[in-house]
Amino acid sequence: MAQGYASARQTVEPRNERDAPRARATRLAHGLHISERRTLLGLLDAALLGLALLLALWSRTVIFAEMDGVGFYPLRAIWWLTLLVLWFPLALVLDCYSLRLAASPVRSALFAAGCAALVSAVYLVVPVISAPLTRSRLAWFLFAGAATLLVGTGRLAYARLAGTARLSRRVLILGAGWAGRSMAKEIQDRGAWSGLRLVGFVDDDTRLRGTQIADLPVLGGGEDLERIVRESGIQDLVVAITRAGTMAPRLLQGLMECSNNGVDVVPMGVYYERLTGSVPAQHLGQDLFALVDVPTGVGPRLWDMIRRVGDVVIGIAGLVALLAIAPFIALAIVLDGPGGVLYFQERVGMGGRPFTLAKFRTMVPDAEQNGAVWAVRHDTRITRVGRFLRSARLDELPQFWNLVNGTMTLIGPRPERPLFVDELSRSFPYYRIRHSVRPGLTGWAQVRFRYGNSMDDALEKLRYDLYYIKHRGPALDAVILLYTLRVIARMEGC
Repeated sequence: MAQGYASARQTVEPRNERDAPRARATRLAHGLHISERRTLLGLLDAALLGLALLLALWSRTVIFAEMDGVGFYPLRAIWWLTLLVLWFPLALVLDCYSLRLAASPVRSALFAAGCAALVSAVYLVVPVISAPLTRSRLAWFLFAGAATLLVGTGRLAYARLAGTARLSRRVLILGAGWAGRSMAKEIQDRGAWSGLRLVGFVDDDTRLRGTQIADLPVLGGGEDLERIVRESGIQDLVVAITRAGTMAPRLLQGLMECSNNGVDVVPMGVYYERLTGSVPAQHLGQDLFALVDVPTGVGPRLWDMIRRVGDVVIGIAGLVALLAIAPFIALAIVLDGPGGVLYFQERVGMGGRPFTLAKFRTMVPDAEQNGAVWAVRHDTRITRVGRFLRSARLDELPQFWNLVNGTMTLIGPRPERPLFVDELSRSFPYYRIRHSVRPGLTGWAQVRFRYGNSMDDALEKLRYDLYYIKHRGPALDAVILLYTLRVIARMEGC
């Protein structure tokens, strides 16, 4: 599908070069993508925190004339950067950039205001690289109060504007088959907070025209595409045709005309990834390269080397820390009931090679005497201490040794047991792609998906794992680490 569209872009030229400025102007009038909405929130927070800092400094130097060598600067860069370095990680951990949360005026304002108050308190005790506010008690309170009030008010304003037509994007799906319907369901499940307004389908099957699919109309066929896009004010055209090589030349021309007129023409797989943070493996046929990216250049290899060094350093540091807390964990496990402190399991690692990992025991002895079974969230086999260890992910600490010996890495798909791998590989042909990278202590699927205990859940987690393999890099790894901290802080571990 994506290759068919790419070839069309190479062979079909714009009919009118003068359309380009109009297309750019049209794009500027369109709503915001999901990534752009998060960027807007981040910029809004940064500006309001900077304004709060300005007000506090102004109160010191203008109202109270505290000219102690600091002076009134619009903002020293290091003061502002320190504030943002504290804000963004904590805001991510507290889920302040969840668009679902941001669309709720009261909850969003309360979460963001609470985060601002906490960041303000931490910021004021950071020496040297933060603004000198602690010398004036009023300036201290003014900064904390202004940051809390301004950020909370900014979130209220965003929530009021987020659902307006001007910030929303109107979406049309080309193809009403299985892939198109799955795409529609993902958009509908997210509701108004995503800013996507689904208009309907276009499909060449004459039997579908005038009918409703998933409460959405089939508006016409490929020959009507340009007219429907124009009359409906479409901004996003999702191409959900799984066999793009059979696309009629007229339809390809129509897609290019839509693109030239400012419409974002996007393959279903790409749009699905943007929306969900996962790969629609079941809808991409035999297109392996739509599932995994082919690394080019030295960047990916360099990052892998940096990660390996980091794994060894983190693994050694983790083992040293484990020496301090392991006796207390072991004592709690022993007092909770009979059985050993550790248990060892075989898992499947990179290249399909088996390896052994250790965990603190969290289940009753002989929990699998009748064979391996999926663990569930409220599994009766889990002990009282084990439930706490799982929630805080403390049961995984012995796996720092696997970071040192190279069988695991800090971030990657979680390793599965050989029995489950064989079963899942028969059901999902793409499952073994997970073994192209080292398994991790934490991963994208672990922080984005609930605890899985079935084949359907395994497929959902596979989509997230494939997304990670395809897009892995420093930025995504940093996000996963922050989300992992959120899971630990909220005791949401499995």
